Amino acid sequence: MPGQVLPGNEIVPGREIPQQLSRLRWVSVIVVLAVAALTAMQLILAGGSLQTAARDTAQLVRVQNIKVHLLRADALATNAFLIGGLEAPEQRARYEESLTAVSRGIAEAAQAQPLDRDVLVELNGVVVRYAEGMAQARANNRQGLPVGAGYLRASSAELRERGVVLVDALVEANTARADRSLGAHVPVLVVLPAIAALIVLGIINQWIARRFRRRINTGLAGAAAAILAIGLAAFAVSAAQAGANSQLRSGDYATAVNGSEARSDANAAKTNESLRLVARGSGQAYETAWGTFSSEVDSALEAPELGGAPKADWAAYVAGHQEVVKLDSSGDWDGAVRVATDRADGSATTHFAAFDAGMEDLITQAAAKTSTVLRSASPAFLTVTIATIVGGLAAAGLAWRGVTARLKEYA
Repeated sequence: MPGQVLPGNEIVPGREIPQQLSRLRWVSVIVVLAVAALTAMQLILAGGSLQTAARDTAQLVRVQNIKVHLLRADALATNAFLIGGLEAPEQRARYEESLTAVSRGIAEAAQAQPLDRDVLVELNGVVVRYAEGMAQARANNRQGLPVGAGYLRASSAELRERGVVLVDALVEANTARADRSLGAHVPVLVVLPAIAALIVLGIINQWIARRFRRRINTGLAGAAAAILAIGLAAFAVSAAQAGANSQLRSGDYATAVNGSEARSDANAAKTNESLRLVARGSGQAYETAWGTFSSEVDSALEAPELGGAPKADWAAYVAGHQEVVKLDSSGDWDGAVRVATDRADGSATTHFAAFDAGMEDLITQAAAKTSTVLRSASPAFLTVTIATIVGGLAAAGLAWRGVTARLKEYA
């Protein structure tokens, strides 16, 4: 076949055009299949990151729950110590319940995240020593022996100075993991391969158009449409999940995380209230600590994600604490103890218990919603992944047929 004269008087030998068309046919097919494979892989990884995010957030809530129950147990134990041998059975039961929750939480957390196991093993040792020390404190207190207060302060101090430090390290590590998982969706990266493929197909179509004087190759156009659909679908599902993750981070996820921290701080404050009274006139350091933790709770409760928190119960407890401080500072230690340990309806302690229970419900519901949102998105990613593979194969077939049609003209 004679050569063709192209714009600019460039002559291309006819025998070279079939060779170039054959190469372009393979290039178009390979590019289309590569894009489909790359997009499908990104979607699979994105779907996997949702499962990872669900596990990471669950672990974060789990270790925060350990911290809450550690401090809740300490708050109950120190408050009960003020009553001597007359502690209420239900208060003792709640203390045992919290320690059981801590032990169960440590076991579950160690199984769920191997990276946390070494710290959890050490934390378990602290909890065991704490329980033993508190048992000795309680036994001596029931007998009226002053040494009981020493056991109490030593056990509580180790729990707060070592146990809380360990669990805070776990919280920090799991927060970083959860944040990375929730931020793993970048919609622009998912659509970039499709854009690159459209450019390549456009260049091939232009090359063919210049030689055959046909502006659009229907096969390549069909392949481009399929690739465009793949890219848009992948972008849509990824963008939707990125938006959902963003809402979680400022919504239910934030409620669960910040609510747990506020609940921990509240129990730490309650512990320091009791330790102030145990110290009998030498508890200013505990009162200072109470102020720090109370301020942290107040600040957390102002955040929009904790709008459903039982703020009135916290305010009532704070007012009761001020009454404790007033009585203790005036020398009426017995009166301060009565206010701090009173469990009648409307007392500061019952308001604190209501706040603690309300925060637990709020956190539990938010954590459950977070897990549901993350796990429910996986089917959408699976569907789009399957459609991407099928669409990629169809696009490759269209590209092959489109270029082959031009190649047959040289047969």
